[in-house]
Order: sequence, then C-alpha cells, then structure tokens
Amino acid sequence: MPRDPSLRYALPVRQSRSGETLERLLVAAEAVLAEDGLDGATVPVIARRAGVSVGIVYRRFPDKDALFRAVYERFFGSSREKNRGGLDPSRWEGQSLSQIATALITGMVEGYREKRGLIRALVRYADTHPDPGFRRRADRLNAEAFGAMMALLASRKSEVIHPEPEAAIEFALLLVAHAVRGFVLNEGPAKARFAGSDARMAREMVRAFLAYLGSPPLPRGRRSSKTRAAR
Repeated sequence: MPRDPSLRYALPVRQSRSGETLERLLVAAEAVLAEDGLDGATVPVIARRAGVSVGIVYRRFPDKDALFRAVYERFFGSSREKNRGGLDPSRWEGQSLSQIATALITGMVEGYREKRGLIRALVRYADTHPDPGFRRRADRLNAEAFGAMMALLASRKSEVIHPEPEAAIEFALLLVAHAVRGFVLNEGPAKARFAGSDARMAREMVRAFLAYLGSPPLPRGRRSSKTRAAR
C-alpha cells in the first residue's frame, strides 16, 4: 500500500502510539478548520481539540504550515482516490450524457455543501500560500479531479450538438465548477436570491450545462442512482 502523501510533512513516527497521535491531530485540525476557518485554526486550539499539549503538536510537525499541508494532502488525496473509483467509465455504462452530468453536478454541489467549511479554509490556504511549489501541487490535485470528470463526460461527446464537443464540454464544466465553488463556498445574498436550495441550484447548473452543449436535459424524477459515487 503506498505511503500516505500527507505524511511527508510530519516528523517520523517511532511508536504506534505516535501514529495514533498523528491521526488525532489531523482529524482535529480538519474539524477546527471546518468550524473556525483558517484564521481560527491555531495550534493551541487544534491541540486542545486533539486532547494533547501544544508541545506534542510540534513533536509531530515542525510548524503549523506543515500540519496544514498534511491536512490538505490528506483531504484532497482521499477525494482523488474516491474519484478514481467513482468516475471509472465502466461504472457508467448505459448512462447518457444527461444522466452523467446530472449525477456529477449534483454530487459536486452536495459534496461542497457537506464539507463547505473545511474546503473553504483549504482553498484559501492553498490560494494564498507563499510557496509556488505547494501551489503547483495543489493545482495538480484539483486538475486530476477535473480531468477525470472531463474524460467521463467526453466519452459521450457524440450526444453534444456544439461544433467542438470536447472543447465545449471542458468549457461548460469549468464554468459549472467555478460557479458551484462561488455559490457554495462564498454563500451570501447572491446565492440566496439565485436558489432556495442546493437541489434547485444543482438543477439549474445541470440545465445550463446541457443547454450550452445542446444536449437534452434529463426528465424530472430520473436522477441517476450513481450521484453519490461522483462525490
């Protein structure tokens, strides 16, 4: 089994108990980032949440930045592994472009909503990080997820009316991804005016996506059973 990439930022574990402490710290850091945001996620707060001393935190990580890098790799690395299975084309045999788009976009909205606080904190962390090497790695993790969705949708390009099917799918998916991120992660009056619920938001995003491609929408009530696999 490959080594967890998030552990590249932690100091070496010498005892099994140290491994358990590391796990508690990562879980606690995720919870604090989700609830208190990037500014509120201080080492003392994380240590208290994990039930350890501040000194223990610094025995496992050289600084707070290393801890946050580990949390970022852990969260988005786990999402990448789930996507590899959930977006495997063999799982979608017999599904139309409309069905796949409905499942992916609905899953995107639900996934962002479920982990909104944590994702918002981690996105801000990566976007404002001073290390260009880390920002590039963060971009690669995001690009992998986008690429997997793109490949699955492009496998149904024969259902697209647009004269440049693959380019159109990529452009429409990019628009939807940025719109979902903006509405869900930066919730405010604009989102409230746009959609009264996540379900409605997802329906409108799907409608816009398919309309741009010139593909017929999925009839109401025929939501794909694979929606959760796309999250």
